[in-house]
Amino acid sequence: MKQFHPKYVDPAKLDQMAKENKFDNWVNLFKARIDWAINPEVPTVTAWKPVTAANTPNWVLERNPYSIWVDTEGNQLPYIDKIQLTLAENLEVLNLRAIAGEYDYQERHVDVSKLPVLLENQQKGGYKVYLDPGDFGSDVHLSYNMSFEKDPEIAKWISNVDFRRALALGVDRDQLNEAFWLGLGTPSSGVPGDSNPYSPGPEYRTLWHVNDPDKANQMLDAVGLKEKDGEGYRLRTDGGGRLRIEVMTLGGQRMPYTQISEMIRQHWKRIGIDIVVNEVERSLAITRIQGNDHQILAWANDTTEVLIPSIHVLPVSVGSFERSPLYARWYVSNGSAGKEPPARMKEAYEMWRTAYGVPEEERLRLGKEIWKIAIEDVWHIGIVGLSPADSGVRVVKTTMGNVPAREFNSNIVRKPGGSRPETLFWKS
Repeated sequence: MKQFHPKYVDPAKLDQMAKENKFDNWVNLFKARIDWAINPEVPTVTAWKPVTAANTPNWVLERNPYSIWVDTEGNQLPYIDKIQLTLAENLEVLNLRAIAGEYDYQERHVDVSKLPVLLENQQKGGYKVYLDPGDFGSDVHLSYNMSFEKDPEIAKWISNVDFRRALALGVDRDQLNEAFWLGLGTPSSGVPGDSNPYSPGPEYRTLWHVNDPDKANQMLDAVGLKEKDGEGYRLRTDGGGRLRIEVMTLGGQRMPYTQISEMIRQHWKRIGIDIVVNEVERSLAITRIQGNDHQILAWANDTTEVLIPSIHVLPVSVGSFERSPLYARWYVSNGSAGKEPPARMKEAYEMWRTAYGVPEEERLRLGKEIWKIAIEDVWHIGIVGLSPADSGVRVVKTTMGNVPAREFNSNIVRKPGGSRPETLFWKS
């Protein structure tokens, strides 16, 4: 890597090299060259090494003679010599290939709604279907951007806790569970499974997360949204016409966020709330989030089964999918940037900061308290979770050995990495 660092290369030459490779500066050039996944030339001690780059339609890896991994008898891993990952044109194509038995091992993006067809074609396709439920409480989360500022009227309501609670009460999770999860999920606020050490208690699974449109309507009336238009939708209090909220979704992802949001749109019509479901491309979504332009984001709350250090409950990092980005900037800058959050969030921030330096028992207690605040104040609307729908429908060839009967379904370990795919082998 010396050839890409200014300590060893003339800075002018390095700048020219970066420019020729379409990078803004030498730092980004260096980061690209040190990434083994997109630069096959960089040395690596991983089990497999790339033959082609990961950002190509056909990513090929072969066993690495410098792999540091061994089995219990000292044999160098991996057992399988070659891996080939192909880019599917879209999710429907991916799922059709899975049903046809064209994949040796596939789980991410396999649609749970295809489960009956997948099971029916197991023998014909020479594969077996495995289900790996996640411990995170909601495969789809509607996350409020509570630091939103672009439209003061919308910002006023998003920052109103009773408004957020009312919208959560307006969602029919049982209908969504049957329509998109085949009844395999659990309607949920988003808290992890009851046996999870961070679970604040089973009562928090339903707190503000039952379908009660009558109560939701009463609460919306009480906060000052009594006036409605001819179609029954509530009016803005600034004289600007109908109150219309935007839910931003991403297409081509692990869950059908857009279709789920469209069904919720029908639910919220019953409580007089009009929403626009806006599906955008992923990089544009990230740009909008970082610009603090979104109002509600439909995404998953995966990784929250390990609340600390998960970033999907409390806005604690300025990342790609930060729900309330100005609050996150305030936190990471110790108050010198961003926007000061409300008192309850500041209380949770202090717990979060403290949790990193205390014994496990105290850390778990603090994690539960953070969950309680998040659910009581409805920072997010949980939908359905504790299911295999998000990356937990696994299709594996019957000719493959060492296949785990159950995988830990979590992006904390970037499944299937946590199940040691280096030990998979082809049966003779």
